[in-house]
Amino acid sequence: MTHTADSPAPTRRIARERLARKREKVRAGAAAMRRETFHAGMWATRAPVWMWPALLVITGIGAALRLFRLDFPHRLIFDETYYVKDGYSVFNFGYERSWPDEADDSFNAGDPSVIESTPEYVVHPPLGKLLIGWGIDLFGADDSFGWRFTVAIIGTLTIFLLGVIAWKLFRSAFFACVAAGLLAIDGEHFVHSRTSLLDIVLMAFVLLAFFFILLDREQVTKRLATWTQSTTKSPSTPTFAEVAPTPESNPSKTTSTSTSTPTEATASSSSDPDEVPSTPSGPGEVPRTFPTKLSESVSSAVPVTEAAPPTAGARRRRQIKSRDVMNFGPRLGVRPWIFAAGISLGLATGVKWSGLYALAVFGILLVLWDVHSRHRAGVVHPWLGMFIRDSIPSFFKLVPIALVTYVACWTGWIRSDDAWDRQWAAENFGWWRVLPEWLDWLPSLAHYHYTAYSFHVGLDSEHPYMSNPWGWIVQWRPTSFYYESYEKGDMGCTVAKCSSAITSVGNPVIWGLAALAVLVCLIVWIIRRDVRPAVILAGLAATWLPWFAYQERTIFTFYTIVMVPFVVLAVTYCLTLVWGRAPGGGVGRAEGGAAGSAGSGSGGSATGISRAANDAASADTLPSNPPSHSGAAAPAGSRKQRFARISAALFARRLSVGLVLVAAILAFAYFWPIYTGEVIPFSAWNNRMWNITWR
Repeated sequence: MTHTADSPAPTRRIARERLARKREKVRAGAAAMRRETFHAGMWATRAPVWMWPALLVITGIGAALRLFRLDFPHRLIFDETYYVKDGYSVFNFGYERSWPDEADDSFNAGDPSVIESTPEYVVHPPLGKLLIGWGIDLFGADDSFGWRFTVAIIGTLTIFLLGVIAWKLFRSAFFACVAAGLLAIDGEHFVHSRTSLLDIVLMAFVLLAFFFILLDREQVTKRLATWTQSTTKSPSTPTFAEVAPTPESNPSKTTSTSTSTPTEATASSSSDPDEVPSTPSGPGEVPRTFPTKLSESVSSAVPVTEAAPPTAGARRRRQIKSRDVMNFGPRLGVRPWIFAAGISLGLATGVKWSGLYALAVFGILLVLWDVHSRHRAGVVHPWLGMFIRDSIPSFFKLVPIALVTYVACWTGWIRSDDAWDRQWAAENFGWWRVLPEWLDWLPSLAHYHYTAYSFHVGLDSEHPYMSNPWGWIVQWRPTSFYYESYEKGDMGCTVAKCSSAITSVGNPVIWGLAALAVLVCLIVWIIRRDVRPAVILAGLAATWLPWFAYQERTIFTFYTIVMVPFVVLAVTYCLTLVWGRAPGGGVGRAEGGAAGSAGSGSGGSATGISRAANDAASADTLPSNPPSHSGAAAPAGSRKQRFARISAALFARRLSVGLVLVAAILAFAYFWPIYTGEVIPFSAWNNRMWNITWR
């Protein structure tokens, strides 16, 4: 071999190779320690039985509040003038038809027959309007209760869904109920649940996709925990190194030498994550410490008293396979919850295109969480493991499924003959003429989307309630959906001037803490490396950050309904931090459910036993709660300890949490008149306009 001036000297190259091998050994050793401490943790904790009826009660109260006087006002308000009428059209004809100029008066009077036969150009997909149309068909077009029935039911169901999501994240039944309750009394969620707009339907599907991602993470963590148990050396289980022949015991194989590292020897006890070693149950059974096919190849005619030694080739293949599994981790098998998340995100996009933002962010979240989980489980190269094992299957379960689901939302438009742009491909010449006849709708649909996107991007007309995304987190410019002024004697007005208003303003207590909660989540994620605030921030990023790219467009604060659940989760997470731990740690976690689950997400050093121990307290591997938290009976000592004295500081922290919750309830009650359109004195309405920008 010739050595050129540009190539490194042989000694330097050898030194680099040796350094690389040392680094690999250190990395493998650290991964082995992480495998020993990894377990399912919080994902294995079961909810207490009382949590489910409690969530149902909270949801029932939310439903009663949302259905109460849902038919008021008996007229189309705000953007209902578009979505209610389009919902009637889509449900009955499969696509949007045009309406005459004075159609609102006829529709308010219960006469939708004024609808025209010509198609109408709209810029939002049809799914949300189809769901609204289902409620109209159920109760009749003359019933304003039916106009808003679907969104009221969807909004109510998201209360229960958020409670379950909070349980999955915090593993606290108490704070699961807190999250559900805060969503039930948030003003923006409440108003949207009583107004037939598309945004709360979009929020429901995005939240459902988020829930499916949490379920996928639970399944992945349990599978990785099973894998780490199967790859951890057990004293009662013979490993491959223990049953394999040595050169001294088998002279005919003296040319075969073992070069595996200690980590590889440990890993060889299980070459496949689905193949868990077991000890022989009888003298005639072959120990399952090497592949099944090899054990079945042993002749049954010869009395088997010990494991047959594998050949050198089989031994080498087994070691290579073991190293491969250790380096990249196991295959995680079928992950149906990603498939379900893809369907939900496709449905969200079928309501509004902003569902695409959630699809992009949640896809990135899946990638990063897979890497995080593989790292915690002791995979030597988690990034490569994610790309090799997970990336392609997860992509095809998420993105194409979402695309197919989205296209399916246009079924009514595709099956029609005279919908807007439906015949565009037939009327224009182009490459699409080579497509088969059954695909003639595809270029027409693509052209429809092109024109709709151009409309969205170019929308910059002035509106009195348009707002900037910077002010959304503090409800700087909430949207007024309805306002009527009455004189004395009208509509029960007993003073000189009265007001009836429906204003989509969030609960001041929740949104007053929202900006601080987001900042705390960011700090805790960076310092403690707890993935739960990071996941909440990912939801906010999907529903809030993209709008900063369209600050010049005509956009409104009511778009924040999609980020409301994640704001509530952020506030709830901060409340768990304030709640603190009771004496005894575990008991406090079982009863209060806060500090034990929210306060143990800290990481540790990069290497060593301390990191391995701290990894067990990460969001993927939080220790399970005591038996009393999972529904089992607690020991008598634990029951007594629950009522043990707590410090004054801890009492003050928990009292502050209680005061926040009470203040949120009182604020909701105080703002109830401007959420429901009650006729109140103008001075009372003015007193509730706490910010001049709310008017």
